[in-house]
Amino acid sequence: MNPMTHPINDGNRGIHQLRREVANIRNMLPGKKTCPIVLVPGFSGWGRPLLGTVNYFGGLTDLPLVLSQLGYIVIVVRIGPISTNRERACEIFAQLTNINSPRPGGFDPPGAAPPTFTRVDFGNAHPSPFPALVAIAQTWKAVVYDTPANPLPAIWQWNAANKINFICHSQGGTTIRYLIELLSGTSDPNLPQFLGTNRQSWINSVVTLGTPHKGTTVTGVDFLPPGNLDPLIDFITSCSFELRQNRIYDLHLDHWGFARGPGETYKAMRARIAPVVTTWWIGRHNGLYDNSLTGAADLALFAPAPSPDIYYFTMSFCATQPFPNRNLTAQDINEFLRLLLWGQIWNPLGVWGRVAAPFQSLGTWLGVLPTLHAALTWITDVADRHLQQMGYFSQIPRPGTQIPRPDMLPVIAFPSYAMGGPNIPEQFRPNDGIVNTRSMDGPVAGPVNNGNFAAQLAAAGPLGVRGIYWHLGTNSTIDHADQIGVFTNAATNSEVQVMYMLFAELGDRLC
Repeated sequence: MNPMTHPINDGNRGIHQLRREVANIRNMLPGKKTCPIVLVPGFSGWGRPLLGTVNYFGGLTDLPLVLSQLGYIVIVVRIGPISTNRERACEIFAQLTNINSPRPGGFDPPGAAPPTFTRVDFGNAHPSPFPALVAIAQTWKAVVYDTPANPLPAIWQWNAANKINFICHSQGGTTIRYLIELLSGTSDPNLPQFLGTNRQSWINSVVTLGTPHKGTTVTGVDFLPPGNLDPLIDFITSCSFELRQNRIYDLHLDHWGFARGPGETYKAMRARIAPVVTTWWIGRHNGLYDNSLTGAADLALFAPAPSPDIYYFTMSFCATQPFPNRNLTAQDINEFLRLLLWGQIWNPLGVWGRVAAPFQSLGTWLGVLPTLHAALTWITDVADRHLQQMGYFSQIPRPGTQIPRPDMLPVIAFPSYAMGGPNIPEQFRPNDGIVNTRSMDGPVAGPVNNGNFAAQLAAAGPLGVRGIYWHLGTNSTIDHADQIGVFTNAATNSEVQVMYMLFAELGDRLC
């Protein structure tokens, strides 16, 4: 697959702009393929392929393998799927600094089973009520993809002379912003492994795909009954019940006590961890809070500015479309009239619908007849009132100005519909199913530049383009799952592969 000529949907303007940037950079800088690519998963990400087949990056295609076969060295970090940015940053630092230190190895090859672990330092003053567990916490080792033609050298260690290029999906981007601030060596006195040395120059570039830099309103969608954490407690217990190396979906939260004790039954474990799960959730010590608007504001205070040593690139995605500006049809009107007793008698052959429909636009303009949007809002309000009276905790969202595209992954269509609703500020309603499009170009404080990166690099040199979030544009046919090639169609999957190939080349030529 040639990333410069492979067909790309016209609506994916971001990928088209990325392709232009790479074409220009090719004329300026050589490719070396010496700086490893580090892939960072987002919220709810997983380490080993789900069910042995579904990779986080690539879905049924092993995207890291695809990139390594092109000659790149690829490192996949495996971090807590619902952990805080702070915990995830500590895991990444532990995994990367463990590679070939103090001896060759310190990582897993692709497909290694069972996975192996390394020590992770979560520092002092961790909120877990079990400091003894924090002191012995472990994380999985990173996975390294390389080839005999371009292997990771046995003496390679992450440092200023051996830079890396991060490609981050979703929360992976905010996690790396947190890590970069820690690498300054001055930001958190409770994490001594970072103090005293500025390591930000160890990173060459950061790419963020669909990252909630300004937070996401999906965290406001009701997934749990008010005041009832039972589903969450069941989920955490189930995920953490097996020995860690045997878990299908590891939460990386053993340092919170979320692990089975010797001979412990499911019921006993659940009862034991339930109070701690409540503390973990209410105390905002989780990734869902970090992805919220408030959590993003907290990150902006902790990491107020990008590093002047690093190239930053962001890509946005929108998988919604405007609510259709349609009127009620004759069929709609007649079906409503049939709900009324007189309508069944005095509307023979649906005559009133056929009479009223041609005048729908005029009636709507005069305020006599409702629009499709107004009718749906009324129906939703009626349904919600009755559902609430019946004790249902979650309500049907009222329609807003944005609705999911028909090709959106169904499991994220409901939150997408809610995020496009009237309770969300208008500029935040377009979304990719999980993250608001407006949030993806960079943090509130930026700086964000929508201009031509290569031209500015040629004019001002590296110092003139580092420390700026270069927003390459928005793609309109790719939802949040598509961005990593999961549960997507073949055409979109190939476009996503092209995107990763282009970002891999861009980072490599800048290294």
